[in-house]
Amino acid sequence: MKVNFKLQGNPVVVNFNVHPNSKGGFSVMASTSKDLDVVQSIISDSEPMVIQKGLLKHLESKLKLPIEIDNNYPGAGFGFKIDLYNILQKL
Repeated sequence: MKVNFKLQGNPVVVNFNVHPNSKGGFSVMASTSKDLDVVQSIISDSEPMVIQKGLLKHLESKLKLPIEIDNNYPGAGFGFKIDLYNILQKL
Protein backbone atom coordinates (compact mmCIF):
# COMPACT_ATOMS: atom_id res chain seq x y z
CA MET A 1 0.00 0.00 0.00
CA LYS A 2 1.30 3.46 -0.86
CA VAL A 3 0.80 6.30 1.62
CA ASN A 4 1.65 9.97 1.12
CA PHE A 5 3.53 11.93 3.79
CA LYS A 6 5.45 15.18 3.94
CA LEU A 7 9.16 15.29 4.70
CA GLN A 8 10.61 18.75 5.23
CA GLY A 9 7.64 20.24 3.39
CA ASN A 10 8.02 17.97 0.35
CA PRO A 11 5.60 15.15 -0.49
CA VAL A 12 6.98 11.62 -0.30
CA VAL A 13 5.34 8.27 -0.96
CA VAL A 14 6.13 5.38 1.36
CA ASN A 15 5.30 1.77 0.49
CA PHE A 16 4.01 -0.46 3.28
CA ASN A 17 3.16 -4.15 3.59
CA VAL A 18 0.10 -5.17 5.60
CA HIS A 19 -0.06 -8.45 7.52
CA PRO A 20 -2.73 -9.91 9.83
CA ASN A 21 -1.64 -10.65 13.38
CA SER A 22 -2.79 -13.30 15.83
CA LYS A 23 -4.82 -10.89 17.98
CA GLY A 24 -7.41 -10.05 15.33
CA GLY A 25 -5.70 -6.92 14.08
CA PHE A 26 -3.00 -6.30 11.56
CA SER A 27 0.46 -4.80 11.31
CA VAL A 28 1.84 -2.34 8.80
CA MET A 29 5.57 -2.35 7.99
CA ALA A 30 7.73 -0.41 5.57
CA SER A 31 8.22 -2.48 2.41
CA THR A 32 11.93 -1.88 1.86
CA SER A 33 14.90 -0.53 3.75
CA LYS A 34 14.62 2.64 1.66
CA ASP A 35 11.00 3.07 2.80
CA LEU A 36 12.10 2.43 6.39
CA ASP A 37 14.74 5.16 6.07
CA VAL A 38 12.05 7.59 4.88
CA VAL A 39 9.77 6.58 7.78
CA GLN A 40 12.58 7.19 10.28
CA SER A 41 13.32 10.58 8.70
CA ILE A 42 9.65 11.57 8.94
CA ILE A 43 9.54 10.48 12.60
CA SER A 44 12.63 12.49 13.50
CA ASP A 45 11.34 15.63 11.72
CA SER A 46 7.72 15.53 12.93
CA GLU A 47 5.42 15.29 15.91
CA PRO A 48 5.05 11.99 17.78
CA MET A 49 2.88 9.33 16.12
CA VAL A 50 2.80 11.15 12.76
CA ILE A 51 3.25 7.85 10.90
CA GLN A 52 0.52 6.07 12.87
CA LYS A 53 -1.89 8.96 12.36
CA GLY A 54 -1.15 9.11 8.64
CA LEU A 55 -1.60 5.37 8.27
CA LEU A 56 -4.81 5.49 10.31
CA LYS A 57 -6.28 8.19 8.06
CA HIS A 58 -5.30 6.27 4.92
CA LEU A 59 -6.66 2.95 6.21
CA GLU A 60 -9.98 4.43 7.33
CA SER A 61 -10.48 6.16 3.99
CA LYS A 62 -9.77 2.95 2.07
CA LEU A 63 -11.76 0.56 4.29
CA LYS A 64 -14.59 2.95 5.23
CA LEU A 65 -14.42 1.47 8.74
CA PRO A 66 -13.16 2.84 12.04
CA ILE A 67 -9.66 1.60 12.81
CA GLU A 68 -7.78 1.93 16.11
CA ILE A 69 -4.06 2.30 16.69
CA ASP A 70 -2.80 -0.65 18.75
CA ASN A 71 -0.41 1.09 21.15
CA ASN A 72 0.45 -2.25 22.79
CA TYR A 73 1.49 -3.98 19.55
CA PRO A 74 4.78 -5.74 20.45
CA GLY A 75 6.13 -6.49 16.98
CA ALA A 76 7.97 -4.57 14.30
CA GLY A 77 6.06 -1.94 12.38
CA PHE A 78 2.79 -0.43 13.51
CA GLY A 79 -0.20 -2.31 14.92
CA PHE A 80 -3.86 -1.57 14.23
CA LYS A 81 -7.20 -3.02 15.33
CA ILE A 82 -10.47 -3.23 13.43
CA ASP A 83 -13.66 -2.53 15.36
CA LEU A 84 -15.63 -5.70 14.62
CA TYR A 85 -18.87 -4.27 16.04
CA ASN A 86 -19.02 -1.75 13.20
CA ILE A 87 -18.61 -4.56 10.68
CA LEU A 88 -21.42 -6.53 12.31
CA GLN A 89 -23.71 -3.49 12.30
CA LYS A 90 -23.29 -3.26 8.52
CA LEU A 91 -24.61 -6.81 8.17
